[in-house]
Parts: sequence; structure tokens; C-alpha cells
Amino acid sequence: MNNRLLLLIISILAFSLNINAQKTNAQRLLLLEDQMGKAKTAVEKKNILKEASSIPGFTSFMFISKSLNDDAVKKDAALLVARLALTDKNTKGPEVRAVLAKAMPLIKGNAALVNKMTTYLNSSPNDNGFVNLFNGKDLSGWKGLVANPIERNKMSASELKAAELIANEQMKEDWGAKNGLLAYEGHGDNIVTENKYGNFEFFVDWKITEKGDAGIYLRGSPQVQIWDSSRREVGAQVGSGGLYNNLKGKSMPLAYADNKIGEWNNFHIIMKGEKVTVYLNGVLVTDNLTFENYWDRNMPIFEKEQIELQAHRTMAFYRNIYVREIPADETTTVGISEKIDKEVVAAPALTIGMNYKGGKVAYLLTASDPGYDPNVQHGIIAAVADLPGEAVWGCSEKFIAGRSTMGSGNQNTIDIASGCSTAETAAKMCSNLVQGGYDDWYLPSKDELNKLYLQKKTIGGFKEACYWSSTETGKYNAHSQIFDSGFQTANDKSTTFSVRPIRSF
Repeated sequence: MNNRLLLLIISILAFSLNINAQKTNAQRLLLLEDQMGKAKTAVEKKNILKEASSIPGFTSFMFISKSLNDDAVKKDAALLVARLALTDKNTKGPEVRAVLAKAMPLIKGNAALVNKMTTYLNSSPNDNGFVNLFNGKDLSGWKGLVANPIERNKMSASELKAAELIANEQMKEDWGAKNGLLAYEGHGDNIVTENKYGNFEFFVDWKITEKGDAGIYLRGSPQVQIWDSSRREVGAQVGSGGLYNNLKGKSMPLAYADNKIGEWNNFHIIMKGEKVTVYLNGVLVTDNLTFENYWDRNMPIFEKEQIELQAHRTMAFYRNIYVREIPADETTTVGISEKIDKEVVAAPALTIGMNYKGGKVAYLLTASDPGYDPNVQHGIIAAVADLPGEAVWGCSEKFIAGRSTMGSGNQNTIDIASGCSTAETAAKMCSNLVQGGYDDWYLPSKDELNKLYLQKKTIGGFKEACYWSSTETGKYNAHSQIFDSGFQTANDKSTTFSVRPIRSF
């Protein structure tokens, strides 16, 4: 093997290790569950289980426990769940005890571990632990939605029972257990837990389809938001995990942490008193915010109510649904203290040139820019390469888009695409682009284009050529910029120049 090939292999391995190192524990578990579904051999499965056992916490324990039903690896799984339970005091409760009881016969050859497990089971409490809300087979523990908490409270017992019978029959048409998943078919109403919860900790994996919209109702109220972030028309570009219906307090998530549409995501939700904390895929997105009462804005949130999975006319899927009621002695620690959990990492600090959300970070907003938020990084992302060939600006003798400032390129592009009949203009090519899983690309404004020029070496892929902006100077000319000198000028709209799309985040 020659030295150049060896160096290439080392570089690829180093890159792979770096990518894995950046993943949260929640994200790692989602990937491992996907890999387990595709694993063919016992060796592959054992390697997956071994990696999962390095992740502390209840969710990794339950993931490994599923392999107790697999003859090829059940003994390995038994050893791993036993060790996890002994090393993590928070892995407790009825679900854990049931798993360990199943694992015990499989580890009987390890006398020392059996003795430790026996002692653990005899001394471990059976309460204050997670319970499984979905068995993967049917809708046990769930029921159909009847009105809202205020309206339900006005019903007599007989009225409520009659309404629930009707709602439960409808629920069977709208929701079902399919291939081990709790599936919503895209019509009908919410599905709700039979039990009510006050202070609780909640895990759920969820997946939606393109243009999807869903949510998790807490104490019978909307909602921790789930949606397709491409739906910019409703503000979904901020990502999931925010408290969508808050009016007085903050509603948007602290960071964007959604996986691509069609991939699984994980929520870890903690509700104590009126406060809610949400981790999406291991990233803190809502930190100890007051959860407002949607049904009566003058009332605080209800003390105890059902958890609901929202029905919003688009298909949604759920799995690994667990809840733990939080005892009174734990309700004094909320919010920022939760960040010490080992499974959580902060949202990554972004830098110019970093691969992110379909392209490369080209600019990060500063305090003087519109849309700047000192708590959340926002900016623009450049496509990884120019569009093929060159394009005209188009629409001579018509003035459409004169905005030049940061943040104005998107509206310029929308106006050009709808108001210009010329085919294959620079703006229309950007507007029609689907790349990296995103379809909200646009032609940069004059000021946005200059940001690309200033970082052209870090972003990469630019030619020493002239590039169009989306900013006009009049009916016949539009702004362009020469990327060898940085000189900005106006050119006839029929001229063909290079095009580099951008998107904002």
C-alpha cells in the first residue's frame, strides 16, 4: 500500500470518528436502532449492543432489552442490561424490573452478577420509574379525545363516558399499531393517555412525512411543536420542540435540532409545575419555560391532565413512549440544572465554512443585522457549488426587486419568480433548487452576495467571474459582483453571469 493511499484511509477514518464524536447520545441511539433493524448477523448485532451499552440512561437500557427476544444475542443483551442497571441509579421502576427478571435466567452462569442482581431487585424501589405507554401491539393505555379539559370538566360522569365510547370507536379508524409503531393515518382527532399526569418526565421517538405537522400536548394543552421545517410560510424553519401556543412567554426553540423528514427524532420532555424543558435529539431546545394555558389565557396550566399525541391531517409515527411521574421531592430542581445530564450536549457553535443544513455557513448575523438573536446563531448558508452554466437576470424594462440589505434576498427572489415571465432566470433557478434536503434557496441580495465574496476562500468553489445578485438598480440593470476583485457594478439584465444560491437559518 503506497503512502498516499494510507494517508487517505487515515483521513477518512479520522473524519468518521470526528462526525461520530459530535453526535449526542440520543442521536447515537436513533442511529443504532436503525442499524439494528438492518443487521443480518449476530456479530453485527453484538457490536450494536456493545456501543449502546456505552450510553448511560433508561433509553439505552430499554433499547438493549429488546434483544432479549433474539436467540442470537439474548445472552449478550442480558449481561449488558444487568450491568447498566447496576451502574445507573435512575434506571429503575416496573419496566426495569420486568426486563431484569427476564434477563436473570440468561446470566445464571455468572454467579457474582446473579448475586448482585438479586440484591438489587430486593432493594430497588418499584415506583418513581418509567412505564411503557405503548406495547407495540395495540392501543392499550390510550383512548380517543373528548373536547378540551375545561369542557370535559363540565360533563357529568355519564355524559363523559358516553362521549368517550364514541371517541374510542373513532380512534380505531384514525390510529393503529402497525409494525411495532403507533401510527396516525392523517385524519381524525388526537389520541390521549388513559391516565392523567402532573409532574412527569417523558420520552418519545417520532417521525413525520413531508409537509407534516404534529405535536405533544402536555396536561391536555397544546403543545410541544413537531413540523417540517421547510414550511417557511408558517414559520417552521425554526425547527421543532418549541412551545408553539405560548403568547406571553418564549415560544421558539433555542436551537434547530431536527433530523431530515422521514428520519426518526427523539423528544425528552420534563414538566415540573408550570415549567417545561425539552431536549430534541439530545439538544436543549426549550429551557424551563412557563407552559401557558391555551384554553383559558387567564388560568395557569392544569395541575394534572392527559398527555396527547396531536392529529393534524398529516401522517405521523411514534415509538419508544415512556413516562415517569416525578415525586414532590424532585420538583425543586428545574431548567438549567437539567443540562448536567450526560446525554445532553449544547447546540454546536457554528463557524464560517462549516457544513450545515444543506450547504456551508457563509455568514453569521451580528448585533447590527435584522433578525439577530444573542442566544441563537442565525445567518446564511451558501450552496456547495455554483449552479451549472450561467443565467440571465431577466425581465428588462420592468422594476421588481430593489432591496439590497441583509435578509432581503429571499423576498427579492419570491418577487422575481412570481413577477417575471422570462424563463430560466437566476432567481427562478435558485427558487426551484432542491439540494441537501432543502427547497428554500434564493438569489442573494447585493449585501448578501458581498458576504459570499468576503468568505469565498473559506466557502470554496467560486470562480473568478461575475455573479448575479437579486438587487436591481432600475428597469434595465441589476447589481452583480466580480469575484476576483470584489468590485460591485450594474449590468444589463440580459447578460449571463454565474449564480450561487443561498438560504437563511
